[in-house]
Amino acid sequence: MKTFIQTLWVAIIAAAVLFMPRMAYAAEIQMGSNGNLVFDPAEITIAAGDTVTIVNGDLPPHNFVIADHPELSHPDLAFVGGESFTVTFDNPGDYEFQCEPHTGAGMKGVIHVS
Repeated sequence: MKTFIQTLWVAIIAAAVLFMPRMAYAAEIQMGSNGNLVFDPAEITIAAGDTVTIVNGDLPPHNFVIADHPELSHPDLAFVGGESFTVTFDNPGDYEFQCEPHTGAGMKGVIHVS
């Protein structure tokens, strides 16, 4: 009986770990990488449901605005280096993004979601 209960507990714990919801981390994009007005990387490909972490680098302020997707955008300016936020892309498509204060300097990119 003791072996049965131990086996049952192991099975329950294994099932809980196996079916536990997880955040699918896909990539990290740095805004203002190395003090330049760029996103690094400026183009990535991820799977639907993946999460991208956006990190404020040097030379702030920056923001992250996705064309035609205000629900995924972070229009508030990030002033502190290392400040970060995550964006989860549930639907396939190409998502063009930019830093509004530095769009004219070419601070743009695209996330391809398959």
